[in-house]
Amino acid sequence: MILVQNGKVVFDSARRFHDPVSVVEMAFRCSYKVNSLSALLGVSARHLERMFYETLGISPKAWLREQRMVRARYLLREGFPLKHISVFLGFKRYTHFISEVQAFYGVSPVEMVDMEKKRCNRLDKEPVHGMPLL
Repeated sequence: MILVQNGKVVFDSARRFHDPVSVVEMAFRCSYKVNSLSALLGVSARHLERMFYETLGISPKAWLREQRMVRARYLLREGFPLKHISVFLGFKRYTHFISEVQAFYGVSPVEMVDMEKKRCNRLDKEPVHGMPLL
């Protein structure tokens, strides 16, 4: 049995984990693959699916996709090159990464980067608490 609290594994009856491990970090270690995650946790893919539906109401595949896209957006915001992000997140093809981001967020990664730059520029130009910019 595995108990998770605040995204951390806090108890594992089979003692597969010695320290609390972020479930999000486990997703990354498993390259966002359901079979790899279930193997790491020592449960069948079907049991993992039941656990996810009971606790989160979604499939492990949907959750892993979401985590992958959240990390992609973070890396985009940090300014990493698109091709590096696609390799880092385990996409076999750069074009697959582009289409996944487009499908998930509704904009391409390039558009997302442009939107972030515009947002940051707008925030830089706004006065803070009524203080005029010099």
